[in-house]
Amino acid sequence: MKSGTRNVIIVAACAVLLGGTAFALTRTGTGSSSSSSASSAAGIQLISKSSENVVSMKVTNKKGTYTLVPMKASASSSSAASSSSVDYTVEELGGCPVDTSATSTVVQNGFSLSATKNVGTVSDLSQYGLTNPQATVEVKFKDGSTFSYKIGSATATDASAYYMSGTDSKNVYVVSVDSGLLENANYFVKKEMLALSNSSGSTATGSSSSGVDFTQITLTGSNFPKNVVLQKSGEGLAIISPDSYAVDSTNLSSLETCLTSLSAESVAAVNPDAAALKKYGLSNPTAAAEFTADKKNYKLIIGAKSGKDYYAMIDGVNVVYSVSADNVNGLVSQNLFTMRSKLVDIPSVATVKSISVTSGSTTNVINVTRTESTASSTQDKKAYNYKVTGNGGKALDYENNYKRMYVKLIGISVYSDTDKKPSGTPAITIKYSYFDKAGADTIELYQTDARHYTILLNGKVYGLGVKSDIDSVMQFLTQFENGQTIPQS
Repeated sequence: MKSGTRNVIIVAACAVLLGGTAFALTRTGTGSSSSSSASSAAGIQLISKSSENVVSMKVTNKKGTYTLVPMKASASSSSAASSSSVDYTVEELGGCPVDTSATSTVVQNGFSLSATKNVGTVSDLSQYGLTNPQATVEVKFKDGSTFSYKIGSATATDASAYYMSGTDSKNVYVVSVDSGLLENANYFVKKEMLALSNSSGSTATGSSSSGVDFTQITLTGSNFPKNVVLQKSGEGLAIISPDSYAVDSTNLSSLETCLTSLSAESVAAVNPDAAALKKYGLSNPTAAAEFTADKKNYKLIIGAKSGKDYYAMIDGVNVVYSVSADNVNGLVSQNLFTMRSKLVDIPSVATVKSISVTSGSTTNVINVTRTESTASSTQDKKAYNYKVTGNGGKALDYENNYKRMYVKLIGISVYSDTDKKPSGTPAITIKYSYFDKAGADTIELYQTDARHYTILLNGKVYGLGVKSDIDSVMQFLTQFENGQTIPQS
């Protein structure tokens, strides 16, 4: 028999064995014929249609059933020769965000499926996993025709290749199929939860390192018994509730990173009911962040932990995701104390007019005077020359010693939270007064035990400080008053 004639017979047989519909079945390559009943080919095209022809593709596998249907058509302009394409959604997902690139690659098996090998007609389909297939597929086309097939076992030599046959056929082929054919509908849910970026592509003043401009963040959940509200203040964020605090810049950055970009590991449930929300810990969340970024509102909810992951949802998206604990650590590891700056008070050195420090029966007084520098001032901003005096009006060095001592003084910080207000008389009292505003800020330190001070700022308990660190600062203050050189930090 001539080689060309034999090829025509093989192609015709394929059409009959796959259900009898009139698909354009072609064999590519021109290799010599084989005497074996099982033939191998460079590529046996089992179905040849276009994406626009597909009406639906129904897949039933061991994990469930789903149906892919066209969603919308869009014209591609990537090249002069490009043609229109179709995006697909999943009927069973009920409006959940769908990864159209994942659906499109699966649908490719519905309108353009090729075999790498024709095993031939077999007597026992069970040997190829086709009596209890891993998946059955039915594709419907606009012309009323259908294409139905079964996916059996993976081949022994290639785990990515599977045995396949038409629904009513015993002719077996080896094909490569997309892994989505063996998954349930949740596989196609879009895993990207948050992907924020500044619309201008540049970092706005006061925005996060990603360029996203956060103007308010409200933190709730079991990690935050009292709601914590951060709001834009100047060029950054400050805590305004349940009390006023500067923020810990490192922990704020971690939080903003979590709220800027987040993708799920997997999908736990779609369209969850009240029972499901309770099951995943989302009715009483571990933490939640409701925030405004670049003038848009968002809410991220973190539920219960499962292994190394947390369950999570985005407001407005009816999907329960599983996210890596590492990727949401910037939220779930936080509480009010971690979000606060640990520095007690950090007024700008240029604003401070006087400092008094009382320790026991000793009071050290530092006074600063300033005169306008006409050479350095501009119409919009005045510049000043500064002088500093210590106890008894003694002139001291401003640029070096005073500034170095000042850095150590404002470095007084807390290491642990407490809400217990001490009684008695403070061991140390520090007062700052200012050039451009009335009143003063007062820091009081009460000795709690041999190793700690309880620190108050303007009468509000701020936390516990380490006594040895604070006593060291007091020694530097004494050295400054004595005119001794203060080492750089």
